[in-house]
Amino acid sequence: MQQTRAYGIGIIMSLVLWLILPPIAGGQEGKTRTVVDFTNEADVETGDVFQEWMEKQGWSNPLGGPKYFFVRNGRLHLVSKPGPVFEDRYMMVVFNRDKLINQIENKVLIGVTPPDFRVDPDNWPLLNFVMTPIQLPPKEADLRDSDKNDSAFYLLVSFDTEKHDYRGYEMPRSISYVWANQKWPEPVASDPDYEDFMRYIPIGYGDQALGAPQTITRQVSADYRAAYPEAETVPDIIEIGLMIDSNTVGGTAESALSRIRFEKK
Repeated sequence: MQQTRAYGIGIIMSLVLWLILPPIAGGQEGKTRTVVDFTNEADVETGDVFQEWMEKQGWSNPLGGPKYFFVRNGRLHLVSKPGPVFEDRYMMVVFNRDKLINQIENKVLIGVTPPDFRVDPDNWPLLNFVMTPIQLPPKEADLRDSDKNDSAFYLLVSFDTEKHDYRGYEMPRSISYVWANQKWPEPVASDPDYEDFMRYIPIGYGDQALGAPQTITRQVSADYRAAYPEAETVPDIIEIGLMIDSNTVGGTAESALSRIRFEKK
């Protein structure tokens, strides 16, 4: 999950893996189990201030630099846009690949669960989160195409499965709940480069809901079975991560997150 996971969804997970935060906030008894909740969080500015705040939360940052992330009015804003590292990417591919992976500003993955995080989807079957799409990457972005695989929002859920080798990295099976630029005919999709360990489930499409908070509730076991129909059982959830990218098709993307929690039926 560190840089290792990094180059992955485009690095994705880079991809998936990814992930990790401080002890789950809120009670773990009763009908809800909170992963993160920003609704009462004080504002946090961009740049070094955000980086320091994020480190205090105990989050991981396996990919990219959240240079433009911030917290405002009870929401974590994920922002992807070109910065100095991206502009120097061609030189860095040759001379400083580590910096390119760790600090690129328009492909960023953060983990918001601690290393010992584990959720049994039979006991906590519902994943509920509130997000807001704000700005989409250019219209041609399409997560099913390795040459266009950008999105304004990914919520990554990783499971306790066998690992799949990706460029030397060990990736567990994951589901990524995404806001897609255009409507797909299929309920589950994948990028050919990552389909062994990453499947996408769209939670919304296009720009008609930009700026409007979306309350999403998913039944994780059903989604896992739909994403991996060959699976005999649904494993425990071991990581939750957030990602945004616009490095493939260019431009800027932004979304905001208010909370993530698991619920009983």
